[in-house]
Amino acid sequence: MLGKLSVYMPTLYRLGLNNVAVVALYRLAIRSGLIEKLLPKGRNYEGAFFTAEPVCCDSPSQPSLSGSVVKEAEDILQGKIKYFSHQFIEVGAPPDWFRNPLTGRTCKDPERHWSKIGDFNQDVGDIKVCWELSRFDWALVLARAYGKTADERFLVTLNSWVADWIKHNPLNAGLNWKCGQESSIRLLQVLLTGFLLGQDQNPSTRLIRFIAEHCGRIAPTIKYAIAQDNNHGTSEAAALYVGGAWLEKFAKQPRLRTNGRRFKKKGLKWLENRVQKLVAIDGSFSQYSINYHRLLVDTLNIVEFWRRQLRQKEFSANYYARCKAAINWLYQLTDESGDGPNLGSNDGARLFVLSDTDYRDFRPTVQLGMCLFYDGKVYPSGPWDEPLKWLELTNERLPMVSVSQSACDFPDGGYVVIRGEDRTWGALRYPNFCFRPGHADAFHLDLWHRGDNLLRDSGSYSYNAEEPWQSYFSSTRAHNTVEFDGRDQMPRLSRFLRGGWLQMEQPGELSFSNGQTSWSGSYRDYRGASHKRTITNVGSLWRVVDELGGIETKAVLRWRLAPGNWLVDGLKCVGEQLEIKVSGNVAISRFELQDGWESRFYLHKAQIPVLEIEINAAEAIITSDLYINP
Repeated sequence: MLGKLSVYMPTLYRLGLNNVAVVALYRLAIRSGLIEKLLPKGRNYEGAFFTAEPVCCDSPSQPSLSGSVVKEAEDILQGKIKYFSHQFIEVGAPPDWFRNPLTGRTCKDPERHWSKIGDFNQDVGDIKVCWELSRFDWALVLARAYGKTADERFLVTLNSWVADWIKHNPLNAGLNWKCGQESSIRLLQVLLTGFLLGQDQNPSTRLIRFIAEHCGRIAPTIKYAIAQDNNHGTSEAAALYVGGAWLEKFAKQPRLRTNGRRFKKKGLKWLENRVQKLVAIDGSFSQYSINYHRLLVDTLNIVEFWRRQLRQKEFSANYYARCKAAINWLYQLTDESGDGPNLGSNDGARLFVLSDTDYRDFRPTVQLGMCLFYDGKVYPSGPWDEPLKWLELTNERLPMVSVSQSACDFPDGGYVVIRGEDRTWGALRYPNFCFRPGHADAFHLDLWHRGDNLLRDSGSYSYNAEEPWQSYFSSTRAHNTVEFDGRDQMPRLSRFLRGGWLQMEQPGELSFSNGQTSWSGSYRDYRGASHKRTITNVGSLWRVVDELGGIETKAVLRWRLAPGNWLVDGLKCVGEQLEIKVSGNVAISRFELQDGWESRFYLHKAQIPVLEIEINAAEAIITSDLYINP
């Protein structure tokens, strides 16, 4: 018990005592019934949300007809929906908004006030599966397909699904109102749908009510989102700012316009606050995750788009500096293929999708961010430009931005990018935690060559899975680093909380000399084990030296490999594009390929080969020479 307290109490302090107090008070308000009194259930209402004149599909203002959005819209008409940007599932037309199609289970008593529904509702399993439909990704698909084809079926289906959602989800009733961030995403997606359909100048009374009710749900509980120090706060602040400014301009009732100004003011305050606190000077984000970083940038992009569209005042200079830094961070960690390291938590989120590109292609977000915040493009023309066309940002020829990918260090977040020759690069994760870490991934190394991810990260798989999957994907053994004595680098205290946050003992620093790039740093964990990792790149050789101490019984170094044919020969592992040679100053007791797992999409996992190198000594130095095959 004393041992647990010695880890738990410092962790609570690191989370911030004010944040802990806010969360405790929020949960007390839930249990006492105060939230239900403050946010009573509302009534449903009827009528079409969207009307539109037929759009000529070959209009210069519209993207070309090529692509998959029309096919996806046809699937929606048949009741087939893409979940988490990856898996198509039959849900019906319109769907059951409270059913988990993966388990077949439906939420009991869906008309309950949302405050009476548990965070991890066992009626349906992973509640995110139910929430996915109510993010309204399908609305943007139908709007884009209608804009490309002027096919009335898409508009009719869009209106009928929205009407059915409102019928079964009156304000504050049911699980789809439980999360303020989910309500925020839905608000922003619906407003963007309205813009694509030309509803931005003359919205229907139903659309105005929808936005007003959502702002009214988000505003009273936003401090709980702020206390999370993650994308919940940025999403909810964005929804209040955009929704409020929109209501202020378009609401027909003076009371709603007044509420809109209030929502906008609160959203503006917290947007400035969140960007200042959660986005570091170097662009790193508080969640230490590439997909959540994209979600952040998508949110900043849509806010800036609506700020211009609604002719609102500019944000502060510091806000824009942090936005630009966040976009540059994502650009630096995006591979030439458009993909990027699967760092940190990954729940399948991809918002405001206006292109036919793959879920794991980060270029549409980067390109749009560069356009909005850098006034230019960083990629040549391609399918990642489609959002610029939908948002009418291509009236004039955009110049190329003078921002290049290079070796760089992001010390505020703990990332190093090393650029090698022949389109090879590596990304190293090191511990410098100002916010709670999601994965025990200190010194994980990702290696990329000509668009292929040769050494790779695990992903997350699910936030509500059975063991061993709940623990595996965020664990040390699911990363390209060293695991001491079969334990994680930081102990898991709860589903989303780790203790014993690591900090660097020897800060890392990039150095360049005679065509050689190197980085070195070290940490010591809560049990006294020490790890120093030095990475050196020269030509096709990437040398990784791991100096280990404080080992009780064993240490295991893992290299998580790209799927393919791998051959072990002595202390050498050979693949088609990569060869790994390992040596040590102590005996290597085990050198073998094992089966591991990765999750590139939420709720999807696949086996990958993992090279494991085990030693049994109190101290050791292990050298891994990674040769890129030409």
